[in-house]
Amino acid sequence: MNDTISSPDASPMFYVGSSDYYFAVPKSRPDLMNDINAAMATIARDNPRYNEEVKSSYSTQNSGSSSLTGTETTWLKENGNTITLGYLKNQLPYCTQNDDGEMEGSLASLATTLHDKFGITVNTIALSNNKQMIKALSNGTIDVALPLFRDYWLAEQTGVIQSNSMGTVSLTAIHSGKNLNSDLKNIACTKSTIVNRFELESLFPNATVTEYSNDGEVLKALNEGKARCIIVSSTRLETLRDIYDIEDFETQELTNTAQLSCLISRGKPELLGIINKGIVNAGESLSANSYFPTSYSAQESDAFRPLYRNRIVIAAVVICILLTGIIILVWSLYRAQTERQKADAANAAKTAFLTRMSHDIRTPLNGILGLIEIEELREGDMQVARESRAKARVAANHLLSLINDILEMGRIEERKVTLEHESFNLKELCDNALVLCKLRASDRGITMLDTSEPYAVDQYMIGSPTHIRQIIVNLLDNSIKYNKHGGTVTFSSTIKPVDDEHAAFCFSVSDTGIGMTSEFLAHIYEPFAQEGDDARSKFQGTGIGMSIVKSLIDMMGGTIEISSEVGVGSTFNVQIPLEIDKNPQAKERTDEQAYSCSLADMNVLLAEDNELNAEIAQALLESEGIVVTRAADGNEAVDLYVGRPAGSFDAILMDIMMPGMDGYEATRAIRLSEKADAADIPIIALTANAFAEDAKAAHDAGMNAHLPKPLDFSKLKNILACIKKYGSVSL
Repeated sequence: MNDTISSPDASPMFYVGSSDYYFAVPKSRPDLMNDINAAMATIARDNPRYNEEVKSSYSTQNSGSSSLTGTETTWLKENGNTITLGYLKNQLPYCTQNDDGEMEGSLASLATTLHDKFGITVNTIALSNNKQMIKALSNGTIDVALPLFRDYWLAEQTGVIQSNSMGTVSLTAIHSGKNLNSDLKNIACTKSTIVNRFELESLFPNATVTEYSNDGEVLKALNEGKARCIIVSSTRLETLRDIYDIEDFETQELTNTAQLSCLISRGKPELLGIINKGIVNAGESLSANSYFPTSYSAQESDAFRPLYRNRIVIAAVVICILLTGIIILVWSLYRAQTERQKADAANAAKTAFLTRMSHDIRTPLNGILGLIEIEELREGDMQVARESRAKARVAANHLLSLINDILEMGRIEERKVTLEHESFNLKELCDNALVLCKLRASDRGITMLDTSEPYAVDQYMIGSPTHIRQIIVNLLDNSIKYNKHGGTVTFSSTIKPVDDEHAAFCFSVSDTGIGMTSEFLAHIYEPFAQEGDDARSKFQGTGIGMSIVKSLIDMMGGTIEISSEVGVGSTFNVQIPLEIDKNPQAKERTDEQAYSCSLADMNVLLAEDNELNAEIAQALLESEGIVVTRAADGNEAVDLYVGRPAGSFDAILMDIMMPGMDGYEATRAIRLSEKADAADIPIIALTANAFAEDAKAAHDAGMNAHLPKPLDFSKLKNILACIKKYGSVSL
């Protein structure tokens, strides 16, 4: 038996001897011998691997017999008589995934042969790219990966073994220039092609190879000059030609060829033998030419022919679409111009408001500066000094209120306000707001009453306490501000249960003030709206307080209703939905009654880059007997803390906006240090960043409390007293 004979009933065991093959012709036909020799020379020149390919196709020496060995059969039994093939999608005519999710293409015949010839159950998995396929092979998701080029170096690098060749692939270059050798120095390819980056780098070691996500991106790179050449298998050239316009590029078949093979993980020689026998038995059906009659390219070409035949109708439709697009564009431009005009009008209104409001800002500022001059002129007169300081404090608080309103309105318009979602004592929140506003009412000769009903559910709720307090204070301030001397402001609140987990917080603010007309009520929520030209100077109002109140109530899903009569007064009814806190955790109190103890001999590290702010804070702290160590920035604060023994400081007062290392970074560095008290030392933020999200950022950085500037020293003293008494604070 020679090595070209195959029999289903016999298997070659070993081989003896070898000899060359020759053609023989009669002595009388030397001319025929010359023709044969010339043909053999032509074949050797055009396809140097012709003999190897013929032997690979027809010889059993490279593949064994058509039956499986005992070890191969045993391997199949151990693996459930199942082999999983992983293949690349969109690689016709070799392979793709059809609409039914099954493998299609010339290489699909390998799966068919393994099943029909050897009774093996073959599962197929479509994969998107070479990297995904190698990963699936390494983690055992698939047993066999195909198709990939035979390359022993690449196989060694990826830790796989290669099957026998499934066929030879000729390569074609699609390039943008006239000089192919030059264009081959800048090659583009896709991540999901059999002519992948690694193969191209092996074939063209001096080239720069760039990967793109798909064929469209590759051709785009070629059009834009980012790449100069694309290398594809010659069998895919027509497929690309049918899908994309490549007529402007040069195409040239290369002398380089490659062998397609399957990849298998190392340590599976039995599986390799099975796949090699499948390849031999599949034979010519693996060839790309066997799939061309029903290939994707042919189907696509058939699909384009009706488009060409109906090109006039299609052109008319395209023109209609273009005209429609132009109409839509013109309309869009008109709407954009209208919106721009509205925006310009809004900006003009804001500019006019800010121009008018410069008076409101300058008035308290002028008062503060004037009072300072008076005190200097009357130096030594303690009565004048006390009165000047008291009036300056009122003017400064008014100025701060103006600035806060402007900033809050800007944040609301830019949708930067973040609602809290935390537990709080609603009754305590209302009481604190009333205490604050009663002081202001008393100064104006106005009586404030609280007629709140006993709450029907637990006083601890979950919501946004900062903004609820802001709403209550704004409404109470308005009722005080626009009231008459000797008038009354009445606050009433209750909680109405909605279900086991939710309740409605209902409250009202009534006053005996000047009231509002029905015409103005229609505009009361508009930013900067005020009734009467003298409202700013007479009542010191900004005209944006009610806009802020309405925006915050809407954000919380609540409602507000207003009734008013000129000369009689106004009533504001508000309802805000809240969650009931079933497991309230008592918070540490920091009010004046909670912590009243001496702060003398406390050691505090103050991190503040502004000299004036540092001087004020240090003076106030030292007036209480506190020992203050000053750091000019975050880096110095960390160095001072780390450089001293644990327990050297009772607390750290940390500014946020500092050069170099800011307060957040400094806090994190302190918490991550190896000192014994690093995790426990109280760190309090003293910052002009005064919004709820700023307090959350301070907490997230590891700070224990957050105090906005201008500094309320009484609150700071309460916090320090809490630290001295209990060793910690949490706000």
